[in-house]
Amino acid sequence: ATLDLYLTQSLAGLPVWDMLGASAESIAARAAAWQSRLRERGALAEVVAAESTVGGGSLPGERLATTALAITPRRGGAADLLRRLREHEPPVVGRIVEERVLLDPRTVLTDEDDVIVEAVIAALV
Repeated sequence: ATLDLYLTQSLAGLPVWDMLGASAESIAARAAAWQSRLRERGALAEVVAAESTVGGGSLPGERLATTALAITPRRGGAADLLRRLREHEPPVVGRIVEERVLLDPRTVLTDEDDVIVEAVIAALV
């Protein structure tokens, strides 16, 4: 199915292209929605400007402006929170910047937003 989409030049619907092509507004709105839901549960979460690293292959190290959610754990450090998120089922992958865990909506399928919020809530307990 994926190869057929490439061959027919219909890239819409391929997750990686949807993620790369997501508008700044849609990414910021998702980060704000995550923040709102997490703050309702007492989390220290802030929407911040960040950069996404596209990855390897033909785009090694290419960066895109994004909006991320920065989470400051109330107990333990950012490394502990990140470990708990990675151990969650399904795992949640983020990165640490200035002792906060950053989660980038660009790297998450839109139908997985609830999973991200639930994982963060579970990891913060």
